[in-house]
Amino acid sequence: MQKEFNHKEADFTLEKIIEFGFDQFADTITDVSGAATKELAIELGLKAIDELWNITDLEIVPYKDKGHFKLVSIDNIFTALDDNQVQLSTMKASRFVKAFEQDVDKWEKTLSQILEVVETLLQVQKQWMYLENIFLGEDIRKQLPRESADFDDVNAKWKVIMTRMHKEKNALRCTHHEGVLEALSEMNLKLEDIQKSLDTYLETKRGIFPRFYFLSNDDLLEILGNSKQPMLVQPHLKKCFDNIKSLDMSKHGMQWQATAMKSGDDEKIEFLTAVPLDGQVENWLGDVERAMVNTLIEKLSVTKSALKKSKRDKWLKDFPGQTCITSSQIQWTADTIKALKQTRDRGDKKALKSMKKKQVGMLNKYSEMTRSNLSKMQRLKVTAIVTIEVHQRDITEKLVKQGCSDENAFEWLSQLRFYMERDHQKDICMIRQTNTEFRYGYEYLGNSGRLVITPLTDRCYITLTTALHLHRGGSPKGPAGTGKTETVKDLGKGLGMYVIVVNCSEGLDFRSMGRMFSGLAQTGAWGCFDEFNRINIEVLSVVAQQILSILSALAAGTDRFAFEGREIDLTHTCGIFITMNPGYAGRTELPDNLKSMFRPIAMVTPDSMLISEITLFGEGFGNCKALAKKTYTLYSLAEQQLSKQDHYDFGLRALVSVLRYAGKKKRNSPNLSDEEVLLASMKDMNLAKMTSADLPLINGIMSDLFPGIETPVADYAKMKAAISKELEIKGLQVNQQTFNKTIQLYETKTSRHSVMIVGGTQAGKSVSWQTLQSAMTRLNKEGDPNFQIVKVFPLNPKSLSLGELYGEFDLNTNEWTDGVLSSVVRNACNDDKLDERWILFDGPVDTLWIESMNSVMDDNKILTLINGERISLPEPVSLLFEVGDLSVASPATVSRCGMVYADYSDLKWQPYVESWLAKKKEKQMVEELRRLFEKFLVKILEFKRLHCTELVPIAQLNGVKSLCNLFDALATPDNGVDPIDQENYVRMIEYWFQFCMIWSICCSVDEEGRKRIDNYIRETEGTFPNKDTIYEYFVDPKNKSWVHWEEKLKTGWKYVPGTPFFRLIVPTVDTVRYQFLVSSLIKSFNPVLLVGPVGTGKTSIANNTLSKVDSKSYGVLTVNMSAQTTSNQVQEIIESRVEKRTKGVYVPIGGKKLLTFMDDFNMPAKDTFGSQPPLELMKLWLDYGFWYDREKQTQKEIRDMFLIASMGPPGGGRMVISPRLQSRFNLINMTFPHESQIKRIFGSMINQKLQDFEEEVKPIGDIVTTATIEMYTAVVSKFLPTPTKIHYLFNLRDISKIFQGLLRAHKDFHDTKQAITRLWIHECFRVFSDRLVDEKDTENFIGIMTDKLGSLFDQTYHNICPNKIPPIFGDYMSLDLVYEDITDVNKLKKHMVDLLEEYNGSPGVVHMDLVLFKDAIEHVSKIVRVIRQPRGNMLLIGIGGSGRQSLTRLSSYMCEMATFQIEVTKHYRKTEFRDDLKRLYWQAGVDNKATVFIFNDTQVVEEGFLEDVNNILSSGEVPNLYKADEFEEVRNALIDSAKKEGIDESPQSIFAYLIDRVRANLHVVLCMSPVGEPFRNRIRMYPAFVNCTTIDWFSEWPADALLEVADKYLMEVQIGGDDEDKLKPCLAQMFSIMHKSVSEFSRKMLIEMKRHNYVTPTNYLELVSGYKKLLNDKKKELGDQANKLRNGLSKIDETREKVKNMTVELEEAKVKVVQFQKQCDEYLVVIVQQKRDADEQQKSVAQKSERIGEEEVKCQHMADLAQHDLDEALPALQEAILVNYLFYMFLIYKK
Repeated sequence: MQKEFNHKEADFTLEKIIEFGFDQFADTITDVSGAATKELAIELGLKAIDELWNITDLEIVPYKDKGHFKLVSIDNIFTALDDNQVQLSTMKASRFVKAFEQDVDKWEKTLSQILEVVETLLQVQKQWMYLENIFLGEDIRKQLPRESADFDDVNAKWKVIMTRMHKEKNALRCTHHEGVLEALSEMNLKLEDIQKSLDTYLETKRGIFPRFYFLSNDDLLEILGNSKQPMLVQPHLKKCFDNIKSLDMSKHGMQWQATAMKSGDDEKIEFLTAVPLDGQVENWLGDVERAMVNTLIEKLSVTKSALKKSKRDKWLKDFPGQTCITSSQIQWTADTIKALKQTRDRGDKKALKSMKKKQVGMLNKYSEMTRSNLSKMQRLKVTAIVTIEVHQRDITEKLVKQGCSDENAFEWLSQLRFYMERDHQKDICMIRQTNTEFRYGYEYLGNSGRLVITPLTDRCYITLTTALHLHRGGSPKGPAGTGKTETVKDLGKGLGMYVIVVNCSEGLDFRSMGRMFSGLAQTGAWGCFDEFNRINIEVLSVVAQQILSILSALAAGTDRFAFEGREIDLTHTCGIFITMNPGYAGRTELPDNLKSMFRPIAMVTPDSMLISEITLFGEGFGNCKALAKKTYTLYSLAEQQLSKQDHYDFGLRALVSVLRYAGKKKRNSPNLSDEEVLLASMKDMNLAKMTSADLPLINGIMSDLFPGIETPVADYAKMKAAISKELEIKGLQVNQQTFNKTIQLYETKTSRHSVMIVGGTQAGKSVSWQTLQSAMTRLNKEGDPNFQIVKVFPLNPKSLSLGELYGEFDLNTNEWTDGVLSSVVRNACNDDKLDERWILFDGPVDTLWIESMNSVMDDNKILTLINGERISLPEPVSLLFEVGDLSVASPATVSRCGMVYADYSDLKWQPYVESWLAKKKEKQMVEELRRLFEKFLVKILEFKRLHCTELVPIAQLNGVKSLCNLFDALATPDNGVDPIDQENYVRMIEYWFQFCMIWSICCSVDEEGRKRIDNYIRETEGTFPNKDTIYEYFVDPKNKSWVHWEEKLKTGWKYVPGTPFFRLIVPTVDTVRYQFLVSSLIKSFNPVLLVGPVGTGKTSIANNTLSKVDSKSYGVLTVNMSAQTTSNQVQEIIESRVEKRTKGVYVPIGGKKLLTFMDDFNMPAKDTFGSQPPLELMKLWLDYGFWYDREKQTQKEIRDMFLIASMGPPGGGRMVISPRLQSRFNLINMTFPHESQIKRIFGSMINQKLQDFEEEVKPIGDIVTTATIEMYTAVVSKFLPTPTKIHYLFNLRDISKIFQGLLRAHKDFHDTKQAITRLWIHECFRVFSDRLVDEKDTENFIGIMTDKLGSLFDQTYHNICPNKIPPIFGDYMSLDLVYEDITDVNKLKKHMVDLLEEYNGSPGVVHMDLVLFKDAIEHVSKIVRVIRQPRGNMLLIGIGGSGRQSLTRLSSYMCEMATFQIEVTKHYRKTEFRDDLKRLYWQAGVDNKATVFIFNDTQVVEEGFLEDVNNILSSGEVPNLYKADEFEEVRNALIDSAKKEGIDESPQSIFAYLIDRVRANLHVVLCMSPVGEPFRNRIRMYPAFVNCTTIDWFSEWPADALLEVADKYLMEVQIGGDDEDKLKPCLAQMFSIMHKSVSEFSRKMLIEMKRHNYVTPTNYLELVSGYKKLLNDKKKELGDQANKLRNGLSKIDETREKVKNMTVELEEAKVKVVQFQKQCDEYLVVIVQQKRDADEQQKSVAQKSERIGEEEVKCQHMADLAQHDLDEALPALQEAILVNYLFYMFLIYKK
């Protein structure tokens, strides 16, 4: 511009801008301005980050009182970090970041440091807080000195760091202190090491006090950490002993000591001597155990002595229940033996009879006691001893009857007999049965009640005691409620043993089991493994070895043995028992080696009458026999005469619980007679669960059994008043039925701690428990001491997996992850308040998950987790189940729960309507509505029930509720319902009421039902116009009358030429009315469910409606469901679109409301028991507004989200959804459009297209439309889907595909009626016929086609298609892409062959050697036709080798599209597949390249791949494909092009833009094989595979194709001469015949032997190429042999020549040999003479040498003698020389 200006000055005006010519530089200025704006945004962003971290503090609070601190609530830190890191990655990806690069890098490092430090800090803090409690104990410090020193070191550093952080507070500065991260990481490692050492340490502690094996690590550490504070160990005593709840502790000086033990029922026994509780906890717990045993030994002895001296009633009150029972058994044994001896001696039965008389008298005394005013503990004692005494009386009676007179008779020996014997100066109790003997275990049992012993129990005892004697386990098996576990427990009580019941589940692993067994072996306790056959078979095989090693050690009698690689002690009293409930779901067959270790016992239904009698006796009733008979009769008759309901259980558990309840009632109402009490109890316990049909029956049976007895009515005045108030507050009706159900629930909850409310949807289940909850809370607040505040913890167990529910071990790391249920139960149980806490299971009950709750639901009330943790439910915690039905629950579950049945027929819909009307302010409206309900509703509901069928049946109240919802949404002043306009007010209310009724109650019926309802309503109501049905009208607020929906249609709809076909939506009556209804319901936030056959436009209606909502206020999320969708995926998808608002509360991103559209809502596969976890998750959210965080087990409340769903009718992979979920929606059934509507849709399109065509062509539009609809109808009725033709699924989309093809007609090419008809025939073939699997179906199709051509076009098929060859249309022959009729087949073939050569010549492609026979050319043409269309996808079905992929590649090349395929490797999984999809999306969406994605079913490594492909086909969107930072890259790449198209920059908009581009460019071609089960399942499970693709079936290659392929292959083969080459056509013929014959025989084999043999084109190619290879091999082989022969013959000739020459040479040589022979003879004579002379000379030389030798010997001898003399002379010589020398020296010296 070359101009200077100051934009801030006042004279810088618009005039200046024009004067300087800014407009000429607009682009440059825009660029600069844009860049500056972007840079400013980055600068401001960095500034904001800086400011944020200057004020962000860590919340650090004091911890305990030792100067320690801890970090709390860091959610705000993590949220800020997440946001800022995304911001920074966005900045980095921007091209304007250059100026700020250093700052951005600096902040990235800074935030990364903050994140790392805070995360490590939290890890260290978690471990430090856990270990700090442990290392407070002196004991642990002594035991682990090195670890203690390490911990002290960490502790000191931790204190320094946290103190510093507490002072500093600021998150940025705290985390950037020098060396803080390194210090924390080091501390973390140290703490992990300490943790590992602790595990080893715990094992040693368990070795000292083996009962610790039954505790989880956390519990054990808590105990060990409190060694010095015995009071804190008290809560864990119940986990270590059978019934020691607490110890009486006192402090003497510095030392604690225990003086007595208390049971759970508050019985107290003083120890003989006080037990000092100092030193290590495992030692003093051992002392407590020994004190328990010694005290009981002494107590038993004293009790036994006192028995004879004092009266029974006083004796029973003075001594502990356990010793009283055992003493009475010892006394009875002694008395019986004495009586038997007397009987034997006297020979009469008097002794036994008098003994029996004595027993009866004693029982009468006890009976009087039970009726007197006893304390709870005394009553428990009496009931238990009566139970035992009655059994003893029965045995005495039996002995009398059998005439037994010998103490060694088997009748007597088979009883459990108790003896007192001296052992080491102590009286020890011994128990004998048959030939077995046991020492009493002296485990303190308190007064935990005893089992009624029936003959069955006796038999079971004999088997169990014998099993123990033979060192085997016992295995009671039988149906629910036969007392399997109880019998084992009771035998244990009889023998004074500690019995641990373990509830087995699928999750148990061999480690957990090993720990239990190790504990049992060392403590000598009994383990009863309940439902043992639920454990997985893999685990059972290891368990078998573990049990075997224990039983073998017992048999060998050793005191120590090797177990799991360690040597441990063995206490010989241990026993292992398993109970099984065979024959229903989720049960494993035990391996034989395991079976052989256990003695099986068949448990059958016991003698209920006997049990009833004894229970009644114990509860203080008189005339027990008669009452027991009545009770038993009632339950037997109920079983026989009442209807069979899943929730009915009239078995033993129900019987016993009713009698116990009667006992309680008797004590509360002492003035009532026994019969009145029993009758009232029976009514309380049974009426609640009766269906309305069975209620009169059961009442009849009761009145027959108790004639003339009136049941006293309990006084629930206070409760009723509270219920009334609560119902009024909630705006509900106060009616008798609700009172009854709420009070029944209250009564049932007081008698059973697990209660199930069962009943169909909308029967008032939720209302009853919610009302009871609020009524009890209200009464508590009003000061009634009998009621507590009630808290409810809801969860839907089926929305989670088993591992997520109960917790599971990670198999790789063996790390424990807590479950949602275990966490909820733990939290509920840890609360010490008196509040009642109900854990509410709102969802289906099935054996898969409920079985693990068995031990919680029965009297044990313990939740056993597979990590060994046992959570005991205290009194205030109870279980409540809200469930539709119990069809898949096991009898074991049903018998454990109290039942309340809510029957819809008791309430019906009227109370709901009354409550709804009560909320209306306008009195006139209420009166009018009440009149309308009375006028229409009862009749229309009844008419619909009797005369109409529903595509998806809806509950009655669901329809009524939908009517009310719709009325609330529509009956507004804007719609003419205005009280000011009095003249029309009533009429408009009636009109809108009728409209809402039609579109709620009457809209779920099918087409036929609509006609019937139309007739019926017109009979009662004459206001509707006569034309069409009532469904075609809406209320016009202006004219105050009914107006046809047609009026809402803009007349003369036209489409803009060039608009993609999928964007064309022709407004029809259907689209207008359904959009009106859906948008009305969405605006009033009512969940909507669209149902209807496939192709009726459910998805497009929903998408269209959602696209019209205000995008500033609403976000839209589409979730495509399929058979593979999991609840986890749905939760993740939705959570990806919400952000955290406050703790536990999440809202949609950007403050909008989120409309979630769930397509194919009923597609998720059902599990074994028929529930759909993703839908159960949505039900939990719809009912309670939250779901659970699966990792943290906390509630996540999702607000401001609304649901709209659509689904096809059940069948073919689509499921029937839970009625309880369905009733939450307003259901709209979109029936198949009326023929007139279809004609309108497609007729208007085709007629508009034909406007520019020749005059003769124009009229054909209507004919083609009619023909297509008739064709469709005929095809649908003729070609039905079967298992082998699963893809014969047709819908309205197929009609639209035909018209999509017809709209490609060109006026210059299709200028005659015949040309258009041929085009129509071609499109029908492509859409309908291409998927047909055999010739018969194709012939039937051509028959239908011929019929329609004759009746509508006045043509014959033969005439239009000569030789009956269907036409081929394509747009690839001309450059201007005209869709033309290709009649010249040779020209077409040449064109394709040229293109194939071109393709093979392209760089970087895999060469394809294809034979383009007629079928192949047609397939290419079909593929091109589809992928040329926007959003055109194909499903190619054919067996391997039929050319699906090769032909697709060629087609893609013809359309100038890139192809994309995945490469499956050994480690290719979901992650790699997702990475490939990202590359594909980049190519199609960012690079904007037209791409064909070829996906073969052989590439399906995981079924999840197909889930993603299904999503690509249906919506183009793969859920959670991109992480935030990955998408940022995509966003930056797309932002410029999005701007040009006027799309805003928000991530949601850019994502939608990406998906649009992907869908525009991407064409999926699925190649699948029709062979086997997978194909059928996949077509059923993934609806988009059929709905969103065009199907092409690759049939067997025809004969001409086989010949052509063979000719091509044989072309290059040189057979031989010209004559032989003439054989080639015959060879080709031969190949063809062979292939065909194998196919024929395969078909025959299938028919005759039902065995498949698949013959594929690959086989044929292998046959031909195999022939070529064999021909070459044989040619080579024969050639090689000929060459060998040739070589051999030439060698023979060569040899012959050589032999000839050698013969001549031989003759010459012979002559020379003769001459040489002669000369040799002469030489020989001379040599002989010379040899003689030589011999002579040799002789003389030998003589001379002999002589010389002799002389030499002599000389040697002389030399030896001389030497000898010399040797002797030498010393004398030396001596002489020495003397001489000395003398000489002497002379010199003298001189």
